[in-house]
Amino acid sequence: MKKRLHFYLIALVVLSACFIVVGYAIYIIKDIPSVNVLKDLRNKPASSIYGSNDQLVYLVVPDNRIYVSYNKIPKYVRDAFLAAEDAEFFKHGAVEFQGIARAFWKNIVHGRFVQGGSTITQQVIKTLILGPEKSALRKIREAILAFKLEKYLTKKEILNLYLNNVYMGHGVYGVEAASQVYFGKHIWETTRAEAALLAGIVQAPSRYTPKKHPGNARLRQEYVIDQMFEKNVIDSRKKKEMLDEKIRIREDDGVFADTYFKDFILQYVEGKFGKGILSQKKLQIYATVEGQYQKFAEEAVKRGLNLYEQRKGNYVVLYRLERRKWDDFMRASDRDLKFAGLLPGKTYSVLISERIKNGYQVFVGHEKSTITMDTFPYKPGDVIKAVYISTDKKKVHLFQPVRSLKVEGALLCMNVNTGYVLAMVGGRDFEKSPYNRAVSAKVQSGSAFKPFIYLAALKKGYEPDSIITDEPKTYSSGVGGAWTPKNYDGKYEGQITIKDAVAYSKNAATVRLLEEVGISTVKETIAELGINAEVPDNLSIALGTSNMTLLELVKGFSVFANGGYRIKPIFIRKIIDEDGNILEENGIEKQRVISEEIAQKMNMLLKGPVEYGTAKGATRIGYPIAGKTGTTSNYYDALFMGYSPHIAAGVWVGFDARTSLGKGESGARVCLPIWMSFMASALKNYPPDDFGQSAESVNERVNFP
Repeated sequence: MKKRLHFYLIALVVLSACFIVVGYAIYIIKDIPSVNVLKDLRNKPASSIYGSNDQLVYLVVPDNRIYVSYNKIPKYVRDAFLAAEDAEFFKHGAVEFQGIARAFWKNIVHGRFVQGGSTITQQVIKTLILGPEKSALRKIREAILAFKLEKYLTKKEILNLYLNNVYMGHGVYGVEAASQVYFGKHIWETTRAEAALLAGIVQAPSRYTPKKHPGNARLRQEYVIDQMFEKNVIDSRKKKEMLDEKIRIREDDGVFADTYFKDFILQYVEGKFGKGILSQKKLQIYATVEGQYQKFAEEAVKRGLNLYEQRKGNYVVLYRLERRKWDDFMRASDRDLKFAGLLPGKTYSVLISERIKNGYQVFVGHEKSTITMDTFPYKPGDVIKAVYISTDKKKVHLFQPVRSLKVEGALLCMNVNTGYVLAMVGGRDFEKSPYNRAVSAKVQSGSAFKPFIYLAALKKGYEPDSIITDEPKTYSSGVGGAWTPKNYDGKYEGQITIKDAVAYSKNAATVRLLEEVGISTVKETIAELGINAEVPDNLSIALGTSNMTLLELVKGFSVFANGGYRIKPIFIRKIIDEDGNILEENGIEKQRVISEEIAQKMNMLLKGPVEYGTAKGATRIGYPIAGKTGTTSNYYDALFMGYSPHIAAGVWVGFDARTSLGKGESGARVCLPIWMSFMASALKNYPPDDFGQSAESVNERVNFP
């Protein structure tokens, strides 16, 4: 009886276990999604943003991947990825059990994860269906789906899914998008060495990206090349060629770059046609941005803000290293330098070694270098950011420490005859702060507002040679208060011509002129120029206390440049959908608001600051230009507005927190160098016309941009 009971209990346990296993298996299988969707998987519609010359400037791809067919991906690219990730892909099944065991053993030996055992088929399942969750249940589901997928698709189709969807760092997926981001070329234009570099990124994109960790990227590239050689994909000669090839990594993200101009266009399109339209429809957006100008502008703003920070910024230590960890740091630096070398003007992480008489000795890699400084804010072991300058007479590398402040800047450039906005920078770093200060921030214009007062005076009959009074005068500021405008340099001429008052930005003279002309007349004048700004009924507007955007200021100064026409700023010329329908089209809109004679008198006045006044030296760029500096009280805002007969550009620098830039940090010192850097490059595309030529003849001669 006891034996029979014992038998029944064992049978019951076994039967229960079987039910549990079968039930769990049914649960797993029923919960597994279909792989059918992968058969015709395509990416979401990719919209294109073209520049002023119809060249492709940006791509708008909702999931940052560009599908390319199997035949468009060179065989050497496919070979590199197979060597790096799954060399026996075309020989084994959906799951490679030997590979799993081998990877498991290597990870135990190294005490950390060094190799994965998933096949490319499993990686496709993980990427496109299951996601990155790590659990035993997910691995079981992954294996089942891998077997199903290999019955449903060919090996070539699976490999193509992988190459088009694998994550490659910097927010992009697939080999085509990666090739654009890292090299600025199509995947079919890459070299074998570049293909090996891309294949090496896959294992850990954040660790092996050549943009941030060139040394690590080089190690992985060498590993991939070694694997290709061991698998007889390449011979020894080809291996040497690939290892010796110098690869140039682009600094920006090319057509995938996120910029203030691109973001402005995206916000406009979604605001007008509905949020999410760019995920549903493929649009061709013909913008006004000129790709080269946009890069010039971004570089000029970044360089100018860095110069300001070198004067006013704080010394920053990234982190401190214990002495025993110095060698690790230097070895990592050596790998980076082996890949990319030292480039003048580029920023590197350097290790403070010891203080010397005129600064510090530092390590970049194992090579000793020098930072020359008058102050001594660092200690041995500090890791800091420093800009490489050059070598001295003894061939010692020289660096300059990077100082930091949360200063911001903006630049906007517009063609004065078409209204096309050619470049727009709304801050120093779009990723850190997407707020667009070029079109959204209302800042005090300072002395950059003064030309509108002088324009109102010219319209009332004043001439550039008219004499006005430049002496201190006290005005009532209400409730018993008093206000006495002071000149920036503390000097008063007594009597001064309007031209010199503009050139030297005389505050006292400008306020007296405003008093004579009338605030209402100035308000009417700026409204005629198309400037939409609230101007208070107060004489202090002569010093630029009213708030307006950089775009409004550029629009106002453009009227002088083009001979008297108010021009509508245009960011988008045309939008076409995938069926060829024109959704929007914007033509040039211009209207004469001041006579050509008065416009030329304004140009004469505004040549004064750049020829002999507050912006003296700007003419060194070698083109006829005019412009006006702007600095607000307490140095909160600094501006420079300038133009040629073809393009106008404005620059603003300040703090979002509305704090002072520091005594003496005027528009001429902070903004003018940025403006000159940009315009010196931009104006090379135009003939050196002087002012006085009619807008019509300028339009006939200049086709770019």
